[in-house]
Amino acid sequence: MLAAALKSLEQKDNPLRVNNFAMNLRELSRLILKELSPDDGIKQCCWFTQEFNDRGVPVMTRAQRIRYAVQAGLPVKFVENTLGIDVSRVIKEHGRILEELNGFTHLGRKTFGIDEAQADGLANETLDIFTELLQTVDKCREEVRRALEGAARDALNEEMISRTIDELDELATHYTVDDAHIENFELTHMGPSRIVFGASGSVDCELQYGSDGDYARGDGLRVDDNYPLPCEFEADIATPLDLKVKRLQVDNSSFYE
Repeated sequence: MLAAALKSLEQKDNPLRVNNFAMNLRELSRLILKELSPDDGIKQCCWFTQEFNDRGVPVMTRAQRIRYAVQAGLPVKFVENTLGIDVSRVIKEHGRILEELNGFTHLGRKTFGIDEAQADGLANETLDIFTELLQTVDKCREEVRRALEGAARDALNEEMISRTIDELDELATHYTVDDAHIENFELTHMGPSRIVFGASGSVDCELQYGSDGDYARGDGLRVDDNYPLPCEFEADIATPLDLKVKRLQVDNSSFYE
C-alpha cells in the first residue's frame, strides 16, 4: 500500500494524485494500528477507559491504538516519567496529519489538482510523522530494556543467593556464588498484562571439595569456575520494575568435558 501511495504521488499528470496518496496513507495507518493494537489487548491495559461514539456505541479510538502500539500495557506515568517518552504528543501529531489527509479525500476546488509544492510538503510531513510513530514504538522498547536491566541484575543475584542451584550443587561438596553477570538482555514480549525478557550471562562460583574442616587441614580443595547462565525474567506490566526470575538454568556441561 505504501508503494502504491508513492506511485500515485509520482503521477504528476494526474490531478487526483494527492487525493489518491492521502486515501492510501489514511487506510495504511488504520491497518497498521489495527495490526499493532488488537482490541482485546487494549481492553486489558491498566490505562484503558471505554470510549463511546456519538450514538453511544463503544469504540476503540485511534489515540488508544497508538498508545497501545507504543507502550502496550505499561502505565502512562512510567512511560512519561521513567522512560521520558511523550506518547500524547505522538498521538496529537498523528491525529493532526490524518485530519489533513481526510480533507483531501473529499474532492472540491481546494483539494483537486494540487500543485507540486503543496503535494511535496504534504507527502514529506505525512511520511515524517508516520516514521516517527514507528520509531517511537522501537524507542519505547529500547528504553524499557535499558530501564529494567538493573532490576534484572538485582533479581538474578537475589535468586542465585536465595535458592539452591542444582546444577552447581551436583558438582561439589559445597559451592559459593561470587557473582552473576547479564551479558545480553532482550525484551521478548510486551503485552497488556505481562512483560518478559530473555537473558544470557554467566555465573562466577567457587566449588569446594570436602568440608570446611577438610580444607583447613589441607585435605580439601576450592576451585574458582564460571558457567553460562541462560535465564528469563517476567513482571506484571503494571509494575514493570518488580521483575522476577521466571526461568534459570546454569549450563554445567563444560564441567564434564
